[in-house]
Amino acid sequence: MTLPDTRDTKVTEVETQPAKKNKELPSHVTVYGNDHSPWVQAVLLGLHDAKIPYTLVTAPPLKTLLSAGVLMPAVRFDDSAWRYDSGDVLQSLGYGAVAEAPARLLSQLFLRAALTRLDRRWMFWYRFSFSRDGDPTMWRRARNNFARALPVFYFFMLISFGRQRVTAPDQKAFVEAFEALQRTLPEDTPFFGGKAPDTFDFQLFGLVQMIETMPSLPHEVLCQYPTLGPLRDWISVMQERFADYDRLYTAQRFEPKSPARSVATPFERTCYWCGAAMCWLALPLTVPFVLYSSARIRRNGLMR
Repeated sequence: MTLPDTRDTKVTEVETQPAKKNKELPSHVTVYGNDHSPWVQAVLLGLHDAKIPYTLVTAPPLKTLLSAGVLMPAVRFDDSAWRYDSGDVLQSLGYGAVAEAPARLLSQLFLRAALTRLDRRWMFWYRFSFSRDGDPTMWRRARNNFARALPVFYFFMLISFGRQRVTAPDQKAFVEAFEALQRTLPEDTPFFGGKAPDTFDFQLFGLVQMIETMPSLPHEVLCQYPTLGPLRDWISVMQERFADYDRLYTAQRFEPKSPARSVATPFERTCYWCGAAMCWLALPLTVPFVLYSSARIRRNGLMR
């Protein structure tokens, strides 16, 4: 995921409504990715806000797998080419760009939070099992749930390698990261983007969803630390706006509470666990694939 590198930090309400910018919006969007990813969540939130129909598939399309590795999101408007950057996708829908400084803060918090996701290794795999594939056909959902174990294995190994090189951040590091982001929130508007949510709102709220997918240190800091009241208030404002969005991991943890998200069926979870077992049984193939995919993403300049 490459965060956008631009200069515009705030937009007006008119600018945050895609239809009012006379954009030719897609009639349907296909998104590959998992809703544990903040960047996938950012795209889904933007599509939901713009009222654009979409289908989320959790298994990587073969073309994107070969060309970009395990990179999410991959987004296709109607029958156009695949796109791989959430900021670029959201700007194509008419939302504003994100300034360099907030983007850097967001990226730093993402990397810190990602390192904590293996504090409970079994929980990492278990929570992913409930992610729901959006394909309308049962047999394709079964196939996608089997295949989506490969991206989960990829991120599990990638984070494991990262934890060998970098010490996991402590509570102070997360407090400082959240407070730095909180200071960019305007005092006179409910959203970072102004009177309506914009790209940065979607990306940060997507990151909050990632944090809330499982018990973790950043979750404890975000929910309990006394200086983060304004940030929690912003989460509540976002949650109220997206009350009818069914992929909120914050749904039962922040006010106002909304219905719990829909999850994969027992059959779909069984397909996922079969795929997970296959990934571990095929280590001589899957580990080189992780190295290949990571190198492919860096070579294509899709991740800093």
